[in-house]
Amino acid sequence: MIRWTPVALFGAALLALAEGAGAQPAPNPLQQRLQQLQRQLRAQEQSSLSRPASLKGRRGIELGKRLLGSSREQDRLRGVRRLGSVGTPQALQALVEWLDTPLGSQQGSRLVAVRSLAPHTRIPLVRQALVRIMAVGAGQSQGTDGLGEEVRRSAALALAASRDPDALAALAKALRREGPTAQAAAVALEAHPPRDLGPLVHARGTPTRSLVRLLSRLGDQRAFHPLRSFVLWGTPEIRTEAAVVLTELGALETVPLARHWLEHERESPLARLAAARILALAHTADATEEIERLLQADDTREAGLDLALLAPHPKLVAPLEKLLAGADAATCSRVLGAIGRCGGENAAKVLAAQLTQPGRAAAAGYALALTPHRAASDRLEAALRSAATRRLAARAAVIRELGLGESVAGVEPALESLLASGQPADRAAGAWGLAARDPKRVREFLASAHPEVVAAVASLATTRESARWAARRLLKEPAGSTRTALCIALVHETAADLVPTRLLIELVETGAASAPLAARALAARDSVDLRPRIEALFENADALMRIHVALGLGSSQSPDVVGLLDRGYRLDADADVRHAVVVALSHRTERTRLRTLRLAARLDGDAKVREAARLALRGQRLVELPAGVGTFWLTVSSSAPRTAASAAQPQAALLQTATGLALPLVAAPDGAMVVAHLPPGLVRLRLATPAQSSQAAPKSDRARGAP
Repeated sequence: MIRWTPVALFGAALLALAEGAGAQPAPNPLQQRLQQLQRQLRAQEQSSLSRPASLKGRRGIELGKRLLGSSREQDRLRGVRRLGSVGTPQALQALVEWLDTPLGSQQGSRLVAVRSLAPHTRIPLVRQALVRIMAVGAGQSQGTDGLGEEVRRSAALALAASRDPDALAALAKALRREGPTAQAAAVALEAHPPRDLGPLVHARGTPTRSLVRLLSRLGDQRAFHPLRSFVLWGTPEIRTEAAVVLTELGALETVPLARHWLEHERESPLARLAAARILALAHTADATEEIERLLQADDTREAGLDLALLAPHPKLVAPLEKLLAGADAATCSRVLGAIGRCGGENAAKVLAAQLTQPGRAAAAGYALALTPHRAASDRLEAALRSAATRRLAARAAVIRELGLGESVAGVEPALESLLASGQPADRAAGAWGLAARDPKRVREFLASAHPEVVAAVASLATTRESARWAARRLLKEPAGSTRTALCIALVHETAADLVPTRLLIELVETGAASAPLAARALAARDSVDLRPRIEALFENADALMRIHVALGLGSSQSPDVVGLLDRGYRLDADADVRHAVVVALSHRTERTRLRTLRLAARLDGDAKVREAARLALRGQRLVELPAGVGTFWLTVSSSAPRTAASAAQPQAALLQTATGLALPLVAAPDGAMVVAHLPPGLVRLRLATPAQSSQAAPKSDRARGAP
């Protein structure tokens, strides 16, 4: 009797599916007739290039050509749009030919040209030009700059959105060669999925990881057959990648294959890591054992840590604890977070032991606060009774209550005790914890005579009412760190209305952590007198300033503000700035906004921007700072020697939320920055530098995608 092992069964199944997928149906007469008509249409379009244009068209083409030859960038951009709007084959041919000139090689002009050509991809000349633009830099590992990458992606998006068979064939060919061109093609096809996956998977050439990952992101069940064939016949890199993708899509027949690799191909790093990931994704009983092996080896430790975060288990606490010895601060933070996610009594015990370790205490406290086990609450309760760990444990207990809804016994008296302490760091922690648990006390603490108390509680002044309280205190506060912290009140328009324009201008010009929110409030007051200053800020080298100016312009009363937002959108290489423009346009009512939103929804190279534009086109007003349950905790320390002047000024920072708004923060005397009620998504922290000017930088810096 023949015995079939699981691996043999898997291979036989894949082979049968691959053979079935290779069978070609008989030609369909209707389909053949349709293809013949398409060929005739292309021939007619090609012959139209030689037809004389109308008088109006000729004048438009002549004017467009003259503008393209201008030495002024604005004139050249007008010429590009002119030829694109004429839209005749002769006009488009002139535009395509200009792209091969030195003036047409500038990225800003090329981006506008790509968007002007996008509606005309049915014309072979235009389609070929877009393919060439997409292929610039082929073979490189990454794009040359942010704007150049946006040009490449926009060209690919125009091809994918056209649904043209030849355009799809060009994108499929690009996916067979790794590099920025393949990445651009993958982005475009994910944004505009093809109706038929056949041209993608049957194109000539070797499959690439970009193709495999695209099939994963498309989530199309029709991708199962080609992925299985990649597992059978692909290179080692492709077959392991395809097996992982199949697991992500729910095809758990890869589990026996993973075990086969671990038994027979353990010496292959690709097979070993892919097998471990497959077991982790499937949450099999033997996944933990394999992750532990990865954690023990120097060359696979980072991969093991990634999988421990992906598939946490209480059995991983012990091997993770061993990694703490001699690890740097960044690694320690990841390890402690992984231990917390593993949960269980042992995890709570390990984290509680780290609460007294310098450099690790804050990360351990945060991980313990979010550890899903009752033992974590018990450890925090015990830490509240110790003077050495009371402040840290009190913050962690409040975060646990806010994040998991689980109260820690003894936290209220501990917070009151900290508030009554003679130590500024204790007072800051006590006030923040009490106000976070009872928002009604925010007003009380904002009126405190202790600056550390005001700065700590200011981070909670993000509701409409609490922001107005902070704004009233802001009006009386002299320049300094406390005023910087109170500027968080500017997140709400009703609170920002209480702040005079002269103070907003002063906050912007200081370049402190409060400058972005002040620029947003200033842009909302857009007027004839303020417009030159606002336009200068909208061209600032700092993307955060441009983001906030765009958000502020969404509330402007000026009727021509949509044109200003449109110009800002079209030439900015930063996706966060373009997203802010889309958010601002979602609050406008002018019909002219639809042009920019449609462009963003169709051709923007960033998925977040495209999705926001599609929501805005449906009439949804996008919220800049939605309430959430997210938390943030970081302790800032510096190895630089502290002078008397620097010690008197606590460290300030900007916390950029997932929606783009940057909240000004001031560290507590012990260096802690703790924030609650954040919207979901990743955040970014930027430590504030000494005061510097926030005036406009040269446009060349902006064109290079300066941060």
